[in-house]
Parts: sequence; structure tokens; C-alpha cells
Amino acid sequence: MTRRFASLSLSASLAVLTALAPAASAMADGYAGDRVYRPARAAPRAPAPVVTYAPPPVADQVLRVDLTAGPDARVLNLPRGKSAIIELPVDVRDMLVTNPQVADAVLRNPRRIYVLGVGKGSTDAVFFDAAGRKLLTLAIRVDEDAGLLQDTLRKVLPDSRIEVQPVRDSVILTGTVANAGDASKAALVAQQFVGKPELVVNMLSIAGKDQVMLKVRIVEVQRSIIKQLGVSTNNLLNDGFKTYSLGRENTFAINGGMVGGMNACYGRNNIRTTNYTNNASVTNQGSVTSGNTTSNGSSVSTTVQSTDPLTGTVTTTTTTSAGPTSSTGTSNSLTGIISSAASNAYSMATGNNLNACLQAFERVGLIRTLAEPNLTVVSGEAGKFLAGGEFPVPTGSDSDGRVTVEFKPYGVGLGYTPVVMSGGRISLKLSTEVSELSSLGAFTLGSGTSSTLVIPGLSVRRAETTVELPSGGALMIAGLLHQQTKENIDSLPGMTSLPILGSLFRSRDYLNGETELVVIITPYIVDPTRPQDQQTPADGLQIAGDMSTVLLGRLNKVVKAPPGANSERTYQGPVGYVIE
Repeated sequence: MTRRFASLSLSASLAVLTALAPAASAMADGYAGDRVYRPARAAPRAPAPVVTYAPPPVADQVLRVDLTAGPDARVLNLPRGKSAIIELPVDVRDMLVTNPQVADAVLRNPRRIYVLGVGKGSTDAVFFDAAGRKLLTLAIRVDEDAGLLQDTLRKVLPDSRIEVQPVRDSVILTGTVANAGDASKAALVAQQFVGKPELVVNMLSIAGKDQVMLKVRIVEVQRSIIKQLGVSTNNLLNDGFKTYSLGRENTFAINGGMVGGMNACYGRNNIRTTNYTNNASVTNQGSVTSGNTTSNGSSVSTTVQSTDPLTGTVTTTTTTSAGPTSSTGTSNSLTGIISSAASNAYSMATGNNLNACLQAFERVGLIRTLAEPNLTVVSGEAGKFLAGGEFPVPTGSDSDGRVTVEFKPYGVGLGYTPVVMSGGRISLKLSTEVSELSSLGAFTLGSGTSSTLVIPGLSVRRAETTVELPSGGALMIAGLLHQQTKENIDSLPGMTSLPILGSLFRSRDYLNGETELVVIITPYIVDPTRPQDQQTPADGLQIAGDMSTVLLGRLNKVVKAPPGANSERTYQGPVGYVIE
């Protein structure tokens, strides 16, 4: 029976393909996981039929294979859910698809095969002729459909050339865009398709790398007022047997004690000490006598020592063959000891001691902080600036017991990321911070020991914002005002309500602080300049000689410009007066 191939439109082909897909599965055999498709029994070929079909949509592919290039594997990239048409110049008898879960193939006639993308992954398809020879090997890779993302990017950024390459669950953006702003927009659109930012690989190239110079002025003004006033008293009463003390001190809890100022004190001491003595006498009850005799074989000596207990007189008498000798001395006598104890038996203090001080102090302080950094950075990159210092913070200890520290920055800091948009506008992400060391919030380790460690606190003023402005346009961040008022009154309960005298029993501690931070930002799109046009403060600086320093007190040489040095220079710009 002769089979004729009628002309089919693409829609009819897909309908037949859908109907034959289950039947094609039923014809599968071979190893598990492999599928061999065997076409129907070939009928005698009719004379060269003319096959016409409607051109496929953009999503479908028609791959015409030239077998003269060799049987090497050809690569076929398919979006999931899309199809491709393979046309061969010779008849195909068998074909093999290694992973039907990724791609499926249907043999419609001996020279045309339909390949469907089923699931994400990769597989191979091998085609054989009637003699079993391999005609073609297709390396098929199925990814997510990126055609919709490609069309969206073309509509959103018509002036950019962006290619979308899907890889598993991710997409890779390649091509060229006009500026960093367009690159950010393309990445943002791609994130909406894949669902997660980390699945977008942005490899776009920027046609023109713009550089942005940021001129910043950071001004902070602090004003503080401290007032302290109080009366401290201390009264001591003593009747000789009991002591009574009455007094109060100025605590000044807000500012931590008396900061300065003047003390006006009055003191009165009426305490008297009376000594009571009792003279006594001691009767002599006799002396104490002791002695010894020494013999060395040729002579004999006798020593007698007597002590008077009342007077303390010691008499020593030595008798030898030559005759007696005597000597006298003194020691602590019992009479002196008893007499001293009796004459200073006790003393008694009576009277009162009164001390009163009036403490008064007032301080007005003003602090001005100014920083004017100029930074230049490539569009899309981040820049940082810090004018200040770093202080150590203990973080732990090592195996040898030595303390490890980490340094924390403080001072005037600035961080910004500029992105040049279309039309010369600049999107600026800015963060600024002014911090200083403070005793408020400080932490003390080992208090009361010789190894006391104090970790200071930080007083921080911080602002973060994202703005868009033209090149040369200024932006001011103001209103960062911080005002703090503290007042404390210490008093004696029940006594402060007394008129006039009540002020003697209370103290006042007052603190008022105001801080205002102003940040002025001006971005410019700049280009590099010639090195010879740049000048520094050190250009032309010459150190003065010894004679000039000693006689004239100069540290550097003073060089006058030669006559006519600036004759060729003219002013550029609007100068003078305008008369209407």
C-alpha cells in the first residue's frame, strides 16, 4: 500500500504528536530507562512527494542535519515544554533516548523527528539507519524557558543588548548595558522570574564606566550647660561620754560630684579636752641584791649587784685581791611607772564642731565638629571614609591566657554607593555616622583590683538614606537634633518646705545638652584630569635656613612671584558688575 504524506500545518502536527505520544511509549523496549523507537513498516517510496508545512513559531526549532560533518554529537538546547524538529537527509530506522524523563522523541517519518523537552536536565538521543549504523547523536539539554524573560528585558531596556542563559534553576545575564543603573534594573527583573536574588548571575558589561566624586560636609555642633548649687553641713556634739553627729553632703548624682566652681565654707570648733591626773606615792620596801664569785686558779673575784625598786638605782661592787671597786646606774623604777600612770589617768572632750560649705558651679560648653571629605569611586562600587580612631575591646583569651582584643572605630564616618542612571542622574545610597567615646554606658572589669579595665561607651549619631539627584545637585540631611535635659534635687525631708532656711537643706544638679548634625552632599560625574594640572599644598614649599629661622622667626622661605608672572592669565567666569 502506498502512503502519501499530506501537507500538515504546525498545529495539526502537534495534535498528531500528542495523540501518538502514548502509542510511542507502548512501542518502547530495551534496557530499563532507555527507549528504542521503531517506526512503522516502511512502504515503497512514492516518487518524490512535495511536503509543505507551515513555518513553526519562534519557540520551536528546525534542525537540519548535514551528515557530511561526521557522526559527532550535536548540542540541542530546549526550553521545558517546547519542541524541536529534526530533519535528516537519509532514512532513520531506529532511535534511542537515554532519559525519557528529560526529553521525548517521536519519529513521524523516516527523515523527520520531533523532540520534546519534558523536564530539566540533560540526555542523549542516538539515531540509526536500516543497517544499524549510527547516523546522529544529539546532546539534549532542557532548561527553564527564558524566552519570556528575554522578551521582557527587550521591552524594559530597549537600548541594551542582554542575553539570558538558563542553567538549572538559575539564569545568567550577559551582554552590554549603557550604565550601572540599567544593569541593576535587568538584575531586578530577572529576580522576579527566578524568585530568589542568589539565582541571578549578573555578568553584564557596562559600556561607559562613570566615576562619581562626592563632596561632603559634615557639621556637628554641641552645646551643654551644667549648673550645681548646694549646701553641705556637718555638726558634731560631744558631752564627754557620748558623741552625736548630724550632717548632709551634696551628692550631685547627674554630673558625678562637684565638677568645679567655688566653695564658701564656715567652720566653728568648740571642742575642749580636759586631762584628769591622780598623783600617788610608793613606799620603799627594800632593795634586791644578787652576786657571784669567779675563780681562775690564781685569783678570786666577787661581784655583788643591788637594785633599789623605788629609785631604779643599780649598784655593782666587785672585790678582788687588789681591793673592792663599785659602780652605779639607773633602770625603770616602779615609782616612775606608777606615778606616770596615776598622773594621766584619763582625758575628756566636750563641746561641738560645726562645718558648713556653700558649693556653686556653672559651665557653658560649645563643641564644633567639621569634616569635608572628597571621595571618588566608580559607579556601582562602594566607598568609605573615617576621620577618627579605634579603641580596643576585649573579645576573649587565647590558650595561654592572654587577652585578645578587637578594635572598634569611632569618629566621623561616611559610606556611600553611587549608581549613574540614565540622563546623567545619580542614585546615591548614603550612610553617615558621628561617634565619640563616652563614660555613659562604660563597662568596668575587675573593679577594686589592681588590674581594673574600663571599656568606654560610644555616643553615636547615625543617618542612612537613598536619594536620586542630578550631577552637581546638593542634598542636605538636617534636623538630626538631640536635646537632653536632666535635673536632680537632693534634700532633707521636712526641712525644704521652710521659707528661706529650706534652701540650706537641699542641693540642685542640672544638665542641659543639645546636639545638631547637618550633612551636605553634592555628587559630580567626573573624568580624569591631566597630572600637570594638579597641585598640592606642598608644591613650592621650601624650608627656611638657620639664619632666617633665628633672626626672622620663619619656618619656610617666602618667595615672591616674579613681575609679570600672571600677566598671561585671565579670569574665566562672570565677574564685575551688571548695570541695567
